[in-house]
Amino acid sequence: MDIGKALVLLGIGNDIRMDDGAGIRVVKCLEQDPSLEHLNISFKYLNTGGFDILDEIDGYKRAIIVDAASMTDQGLKPGEFFHISDLNEYKKGQPMSISSHGVGVLQILGYAEVGGYQVPQQIEVYGIQVKETGYFSEELTPEVAKGVEGLVNILKKRIITLFSK
Repeated sequence: MDIGKALVLLGIGNDIRMDDGAGIRVVKCLEQDPSLEHLNISFKYLNTGGFDILDEIDGYKRAIIVDAASMTDQGLKPGEFFHISDLNEYKKGQPMSISSHGVGVLQILGYAEVGGYQVPQQIEVYGIQVKETGYFSEELTPEVAKGVEGLVNILKKRIITLFSK
């Protein structure tokens, strides 16, 4: 695989529905970070999720997917996030569906081979707990904005570590 297809950073969400745009906001912040400019990263955005994810991650060695999610049943508060370090490994032992706007990411990956997609060897997923998505606004709630800031810092360190190996 050529070095230009090393990493795709995919932000998913609707950036005019308040906190639903958190995943996109994280990826946009990282794309604008000058310390990451020299790295071979593709920054991509989806407003829908679903099967479109396969088109965006096809052919890359690694993928990091960032999305807003509602996980209050898992005890997360607005702005907190979860991390799955390798979705390919996670899916082997988990019946849980990680929803990404309609169809679960795990189900989508199950169709990848049938559709002829080359899924990344490692897929990381970060989900940020939302507070409000029911109104049209480009503003995030304060709790989620703080979570976005924290996740940007964590992902920046993670990406630099990936490229230093």
